[in-house]
Amino acid sequence: MGINAKTDNEKAKAKYAALVLECEAENSNLGAINAQREHDYQMSKAEAYDNLCSGNSTQVVMSGSSGENMIQKIFDLGDK
Repeated sequence: MGINAKTDNEKAKAKYAALVLECEAENSNLGAINAQREHDYQMSKAEAYDNLCSGNSTQVVMSGSSGENMIQKIFDLGDK
């Protein structure tokens, strides 16, 4: 095996070991990662509802059952 081949082999092994460690760390911290994703999703959802209700760029008339559903989602964020 040549010097370049050995170097490439060692680089590949080191990269593999680093990826394994990264995956193990992410796997052990999966609950926190999912909680952060859920938080980001809920914040984006709240921002979208806020933009919808602000009336700056949209003019929506909410009435009837569909209006009630929209208002309930805006204030409860669909937690029911």
